[in-house]
Amino acid sequence: MAQVISDGIVIRSCPARRGLARHTALLALLAAAALLVAACGSSNPGGSSAPGGSSATGSPPAAPSSPTGSPGSGGPAAGATPLPAGAFTFTLPSGWREVPVPGSHEALLASMRERNPAFADSLAARLGALAASTTYVAFDATPSVVQAGDLVTLVVTEVELPLDVSLETFAKTIQGQVAQLVEKDVQLDPVLLTAGRGYSLAYLAPITRPDGQTGSSAVTQVLYVLPGRGYVMTFAVPPARASDFSQAIADIATSFMIRP
Repeated sequence: MAQVISDGIVIRSCPARRGLARHTALLALLAAAALLVAACGSSNPGGSSAPGGSSATGSPPAAPSSPTGSPGSGGPAAGATPLPAGAFTFTLPSGWREVPVPGSHEALLASMRERNPAFADSLAARLGALAASTTYVAFDATPSVVQAGDLVTLVVTEVELPLDVSLETFAKTIQGQVAQLVEKDVQLDPVLLTAGRGYSLAYLAPITRPDGQTGSSAVTQVLYVLPGRGYVMTFAVPPARASDFSQAIADIATSFMIRP
């Protein structure tokens, strides 16, 4: 089986399914999304104990549920002026920090290194492996999370799509590519975001960390499409902490909104 190597990250890869060659931009996004998954290591590979002494599971975070209240508009209608990259917002929980993309990360990494050098090294590796299509990054900088070495990240990638690529086509294509990556079926679930309809999938992804050690990452990906543009929100959590962060991931994902 072939390997893809990027910035010291190695992942297993499989040939793309036939019949989708015309969606070259979409397939490029799938490759970028796979690399995002691979880059999500933790400075504490085994994970830390769940708060309050409860035992955390190794299952991926639950897919976001529909938020309360009325659904969003779903974004601009077909034929509207294309949005610039990054034209969206999230509501982040207390303790989370946005990271400039692009921009210098030296001051951020220096502050993290004072709190936990290993965590800072993991974050630096993560930021150094971002795909060119990345338009947004955030991570949980809560002191207890940083001290435990649990790198919990959100990375958004965007790609221009042919206008005939629907949300369903986009989601099913990514589902197929992820199933090849993890070598098992992955469930695709409909979700309601503030921006409108989306899909999510959750899985454990095999990774090889920059230090050569193998492991896995609990990944939740949330997918959204506007005419001509696809969004992939990739949340990555150490598997032992997946259940602890499932609600925060759901809250962040469902807060996704296209800026007017």
